[in-house]
Amino acid sequence: MKKASPLFFCLYFVCFVGYTQSNLFFNPSEASTIDEVQIGPNRVEITPADFDPNNIISFDKKMGFSAQNSSGWETSSEFLVNTEKGYMGMDNDMLERFTGTNLSNDNFKVEYRVTATNGKTYYFIEIEDEKYVMNRLPLNEISVDETNMSLKKFNQNFSDSGNQRNIGDQSFESKEYSSSNPDGSEAKVYISEQENVSLSPSNTPKTVGVFGLGYIYADNKTQIVTRVETSNGIGELQRIQNTNVSFNGNEYKKYEEKVAEEEEEKNETIEDVARQKRQNISEMPRQRADIANKELEILEVEESMQEKRKEAMNKYLEDGAPAERNAEYKLEGFDPKDMVNVQKLTCEKRILEINKSLDRMNPSNATYGRLQNEKNCLEGKIIDYKNAEMELEAIKNRNADDPHKGNVEKMNYFFTEVSQNIMARPCN
Repeated sequence: MKKASPLFFCLYFVCFVGYTQSNLFFNPSEASTIDEVQIGPNRVEITPADFDPNNIISFDKKMGFSAQNSSGWETSSEFLVNTEKGYMGMDNDMLERFTGTNLSNDNFKVEYRVTATNGKTYYFIEIEDEKYVMNRLPLNEISVDETNMSLKKFNQNFSDSGNQRNIGDQSFESKEYSSSNPDGSEAKVYISEQENVSLSPSNTPKTVGVFGLGYIYADNKTQIVTRVETSNGIGELQRIQNTNVSFNGNEYKKYEEKVAEEEEEKNETIEDVARQKRQNISEMPRQRADIANKELEILEVEESMQEKRKEAMNKYLEDGAPAERNAEYKLEGFDPKDMVNVQKLTCEKRILEINKSLDRMNPSNATYGRLQNEKNCLEGKIIDYKNAEMELEAIKNRNADDPHKGNVEKMNYFFTEVSQNIMARPCN
């Protein structure tokens, strides 16, 4: 069994179940996960309940399932369900059997993965003997984690085909519901009647389950989704059994609190350095006033960069510090144009220093020519930096409707063009 990093695992789960079945599951681009259920003659909107990961988390059903994708890769495991509140979970053993990946090492372990009906997923993890709960939202760049079926989409897009089949080890007698996708492929959902669980449709009209397997309120009664089939893969329920599993979520510190503590320490260090720089600038002799002013310009840009970084990090923490959006917020908090400006101002400061040296030096001095060449090189780099600033501004304007895309493009331009072709070019 191979080992995996936490980030690999978070992505792995989403990638495997990502059927892109937008006519059945909630999509991450949608504004909310408000659902609609048919209760008697009425269609009622249902807002998913908030989920507090720091409460007692319990499960009363265990569901065994199997799955395969279109490439023939197969897996099987189990997941846990709370039929009262609708959320699902998988413990470490279930996750490892599902992924075929070892999720533990000496410093890290995934203990539970829990997905709530509001679409949020939480990982209860242990890092260096400390317990944390990490919030992971579905990735915008990857198909939605298909555990959260939309009853409204099912009722709108799927209809009884008249076919039936027995499914799973417990031979669930299931009706087939089918739907045609925009690409011409067909999707099928199989539903079986049952009498052991009664959902409250106005509160919990469905349970979350891997591939959408589990309980739903349909045709004015609680039934079971036993199989979901698309052109990309199949998920099938094998068995259901009663269970009594619980753990105390209050034992897990919110991961964003750990990030906040580390961020506070980093901010204190950065701000201490800035204060010392400002003090040093204020103590520079009068004859170096022009250089002091230039250093002050640089410091003010650096302080502005720090404020942008703090603002983005605060938004990240308010969002619950979802692991896979770390890069998105870091891009938002770092504008390459600011770094280009710092590099340009640094070149200007160095030219001021060179000019002072040249003013005191005989042109016949061997160092004079070297310094003049360095100055000419720096002046060329300043022109290049100004052109880079204009290009970065153009990239921003081109992507005004998609700032994140613009941030990615700006960062790529910074590393491939500015960093390698301008910053790395030596002048001395």
